[in-house]
Amino acid sequence: MNGTPAQIWRFGSFVFNEATSELSRNGKAVPIEPQSLLLLGYLIRHRDRVVSREDLVDAIWQGRAVSDWAISGAIKALRVALGDTEAERQFVRTIHSRGYRFVAQATSTPPEGQPQKPPMILVRIFRMPHQENGLEYLAEGLAEDLITGLSGRPSWRVLSYNTARALAESVPSAEYGVTTIIDGSIRQSADTIRINVSVLDGSGTQQAWAESFDLTPNSLLAGHDMICERLIAVLSPGEPARRSRQRGTLDPAAYDHYQKGRYAYFRYEPKAFIAALDNFTKATEIDPTYANAYAQQAYCRTTLYVFGLPGADKTLDAAEALARKAIEIDGESALGHARLGWVLGYCGKPAETIAAFETALRFDPDNAEVYHAYGETMNRLAQPQKAAPLLETVFSKDSYFPPSWEFPQGHTEILLGHHDRAIEHFNSVLDRLERFIPARVQLVRTLWETGNKTDARQNVAAIRTFAPNYSLAHVARMFPYPDKVEKARLINALADAGLG
Repeated sequence: MNGTPAQIWRFGSFVFNEATSELSRNGKAVPIEPQSLLLLGYLIRHRDRVVSREDLVDAIWQGRAVSDWAISGAIKALRVALGDTEAERQFVRTIHSRGYRFVAQATSTPPEGQPQKPPMILVRIFRMPHQENGLEYLAEGLAEDLITGLSGRPSWRVLSYNTARALAESVPSAEYGVTTIIDGSIRQSADTIRINVSVLDGSGTQQAWAESFDLTPNSLLAGHDMICERLIAVLSPGEPARRSRQRGTLDPAAYDHYQKGRYAYFRYEPKAFIAALDNFTKATEIDPTYANAYAQQAYCRTTLYVFGLPGADKTLDAAEALARKAIEIDGESALGHARLGWVLGYCGKPAETIAAFETALRFDPDNAEVYHAYGETMNRLAQPQKAAPLLETVFSKDSYFPPSWEFPQGHTEILLGHHDRAIEHFNSVLDRLERFIPARVQLVRTLWETGNKTDARQNVAAIRTFAPNYSLAHVARMFPYPDKVEKARLINALADAGLG
């Protein structure tokens, strides 16, 4: 790390091998996420002092804006891995108002023969000419496909899609241990889509390999697999190629609409939700066996219903039917089960909701998005004690996440009665995504309950600006708490603050 040789660190009953990124306790491997290992290595190497949050942001997050929740969540995940859960911390202590310090005795020795860490790969979002802005969905879709196709191999590790988006074109710090960067660009001329791909070293300055691929809209789906296979051959010569995980369709036109739908949905704008639903619907019209496209339709229809947007259904019956159709087509679709859980959470069916999410995690146990949806659904069922550990797992599975992903953490805090922490989370979301209505709604409730009535009314005014027709009926639909007391707290606070 930071240019210093990797070490084998021994502390307590633990052994941490930096060279192989392995942590063991009494000779047995300890399950731990890469982000937690980064923190552990940094804290051990700087154990002679208190490490501030600013130090961690600079070293681990490369100076990017991250919330206190992200840092606290990372520290908590590390403590859980170490079993450091007693009141008197054995390994990582919080120094009030200053930061954190590794307090255990630690010794180090160089690994015999200095074995190499498995290469760490960063797949950047592919660049495109400014005049070809319509290709963004292809650029993000290709990066996501390559990350999926390269992941799950013992030969190397791959940074997550959200991390790739957050790092953009920057060179990752040494703390990430990135040894290889996959870089590239996309441009289109008539029906030809040219994809340039290159393999760079971890500094992004030396190119080891490059190749161009000329594809057409009809060959794009197969082209993604071909590019992935070429990368595997370059990164690990002689390793047998393995097809990427089935995307659920072999039809390139259906897949194209699916990618457009996914790209539109995560813009988090009313018109974008409608565009997303339209594209997911077209995907299933082209390929009626496309399970994940049905699942995403269920997600879009739920969003339109909850927000009361134009074109919304009057009930969630259609959304539930679409999610169940996805599962009928592909019983192992983690996305299908997760979307069913999301819908059922709004329908007030807690037992079925939990069963659906647990099934999704059984099929895809490392999916941060599923943990996130599961945690927020537990909040909507007024079960914050169950939501909290699920939301903490989100961070351990994915170092970076969209701004809206912090909202459920604030939701948990207000349900637990921790007003100050809730306000911090909601403000953090709104600083980066000011139109995110759920955060505005819960912020109004939190401010009103703490006696800050002026700010509460100002946020009601902001809601009316962004969503003129939003009402208490929408609030009840968005947060269908089965607990009558919890529901009354929310509705009364919003009504008193001026939301009609």
